[in-house]
Amino acid sequence: MEVRIIVETTFENGTTKRHRVGYLSRPFRRTQPEGFGLLLEDAKIILRQLQNAILRDQIEEISAASRICPDCDKVRAIHDYRSRVLDTLFGRFKVKAPRIRRCACNAKSDVVLGGPLSPLARFFPDRSTPELQRLQAELGARYSFREAARILETFVPCAKQVNTSVRNRLGKVARNIDAIEQTEPVVAAAVEDPPALTVFLDGAHIRCRPEYQKRHLDVVVGKIESHDKCRRFGLVQQAVLSPASQLRQDLRALGWDRGKTVTVISDGEPALPNLVRGAVGGKVRHILDWWHISMRIQHIENAVKGLLQVRGFSGIPVLFKRPAEALRWYLWHGKVLTATTSLQWLMVDCARLGTDDRVAIEAVRRVQARCRDLYSYLANNMDNLTDYGRRQRAGLPISSSRAEGCVDDIGNTRMGKRRRMRWSPKGAHRVAIVRAAVLDGRLTGAYQRAAA
Repeated sequence: MEVRIIVETTFENGTTKRHRVGYLSRPFRRTQPEGFGLLLEDAKIILRQLQNAILRDQIEEISAASRICPDCDKVRAIHDYRSRVLDTLFGRFKVKAPRIRRCACNAKSDVVLGGPLSPLARFFPDRSTPELQRLQAELGARYSFREAARILETFVPCAKQVNTSVRNRLGKVARNIDAIEQTEPVVAAAVEDPPALTVFLDGAHIRCRPEYQKRHLDVVVGKIESHDKCRRFGLVQQAVLSPASQLRQDLRALGWDRGKTVTVISDGEPALPNLVRGAVGGKVRHILDWWHISMRIQHIENAVKGLLQVRGFSGIPVLFKRPAEALRWYLWHGKVLTATTSLQWLMVDCARLGTDDRVAIEAVRRVQARCRDLYSYLANNMDNLTDYGRRQRAGLPISSSRAEGCVDDIGNTRMGKRRRMRWSPKGAHRVAIVRAAVLDGRLTGAYQRAAA
């Protein structure tokens, strides 16, 4: 069996042109299992030839159409031809692009005449297609730069990829995303009341490059949710002039305005809600994450169980077991003062417990340390506690688990501590921006808006 692949191009003026882009030979008497269908190497050759034919015909048609002056409809002369190298997803091609002289009708106006016009420069200002740039940035945000280059070379007939090119393209795509979102006008919501927004915040720690004299970098990651939309974000505060301004753009993208209160759920780190306060320009409602409270209560329960199982324990078990079991109920229903009082009595009972057994003394100290940890945690976040049971019954979030998922998706998966790479603040910031855009599906949308 012999297969010939011929492409026929029909231009707008009605002319046609044919290109022979591929030839395959499959003799059935010598066919092996790997010879059935189209092989990867055959597909690369055919795609490269097909891209070459389509690209050259498009350049020819665009060049012919650009010669017509839009003011006087006269045909403009060709100044010269310049060789241009275009980098696409299906190969790198060297083409001859014409440069067109400006029409004489512009001399009567006050417009200063410039040099020759290049129609191709308007479509390829970076000498590469947006699809290639997007795919390089997406793979660079998912894998290491060397692995991204290897994947591209394996599956598509693109030119030889270098890890530095993938890194530079990712940085440029990140800057384009910032520029597009900052210049994009904010469309007013159709409803009178803007949507209520909830911001889930957390931090990821990644390795820092040694010249910055830091061991780790802090990447702020999170998720913004409304009743029907969500948006992930990631940023490194040391890499941007105004982190609050960047977060404000993410809030506005979901319909926020200054007349609506923003709810923040975090683990109690004061820098995280302060970032949202700077972006909002006012007060925010900060709610302490229930999971972190519950884990500290679990530590007290385990410590009390260990104390009761010690042979040298000489106290009344109910005085220690009941307060530890009631802490969770008190805090779940918003009875913070009752919970702190119960904690204080538990610490007093531990201090009154007289024993000479070394194991019992260590168990008592362990219970006291866990109680002091929870008491300090509640005291430092007293204004951020709420009735968690009521919020859950109302269908409102009470945990920052969504932000914990963003830590894995944005930070740890690409820039985690287990990976060997060290990061600069600017490089980590760019990867976080592109990765959040990839996870939300905003990377393709950003390029579509830029092209429009």
